[in-house]
Amino acid sequence: MRSIGLHLQNAKSLTHQPRKALLLASALGVLSLPAPGIAASYAAICSGGTECSVLLGVGKISLPSLTINKDQVFSWSQGGSGTKTDVGIGVASVVMFGLPGLIGFGAKKHDYLFTINYVDEAGNTQATTVGFKNNVPANQFMSELMGMTGLSMGETNKTLQEQINTLQAAAAEKARLAALQCAPVLKPYKCSWSQYLEANASVRAWAQKYPQMASAEKTRLLAAD
Repeated sequence: MRSIGLHLQNAKSLTHQPRKALLLASALGVLSLPAPGIAASYAAICSGGTECSVLLGVGKISLPSLTINKDQVFSWSQGGSGTKTDVGIGVASVVMFGLPGLIGFGAKKHDYLFTINYVDEAGNTQATTVGFKNNVPANQFMSELMGMTGLSMGETNKTLQEQINTLQAAAAEKARLAALQCAPVLKPYKCSWSQYLEANASVRAWAQKYPQMASAEKTRLLAAD
C-alpha cells in the first residue's frame, strides 16, 4: 500500500510540472497575451532609432505617427543581432526544464528588429521597424504579430497582393483627374463633355438644337473629349 501511495504521489507531482512551467513563463511575460479587445503596449525603438510606445491589438499596429490595419500588412521579418532561436529558446527551456531552464533567458541583450511591410491607400508598399533590446518582449511581440496578421515570418499576404494593382490603378486615376484643368462643372464627369451631356438632359437637348454654340461651350469648359 505504501508503494502504491508513493507511485500516486510521484505521478501527481509530474502532472503538475508542466502547469508550473507554464505559470512561470506567464509570470515572466512570455506567454501572456492581452484580453480580447485590449491592445498590448510595448516600449520599443521605432524607425529612426527613437524610443516609442507601440500598441498591438484590436486589429491594428499603432505607432506614434502611423496606424497600420492588419489587412494592410503585406509581410514581416525579424533581423538584428538577435536571432529567431534566441527569441524562442527561453520558452522551450522553461517548459522542458523548469527553473534550470531560466538560463535560456539569461543575458539576452541582442537587438531584435522587426520590419513590417505594409501597403498604403495608394497601393504602394511601405516599411516601418520596431526594435527591442532583449528577447522577452521580442518573443511576445512576434507571437501577437503572427496571431493578429495570420502571417508567419517572411510569408506574404496573397489577398493583399491581388489588391495592389487595383489600388494603384485607382490612385493613378484619382491623381489624373485632379490634374485635369477643365472647368469645375465638368470635374464630376472626369472632364468629359459626353458624360456631362448624358447626365444632364436639358443641356443635351440644348446642344442638339444649337450644335455650334455647344461646340464653343465645350471648348470654353476645356472638356477632355
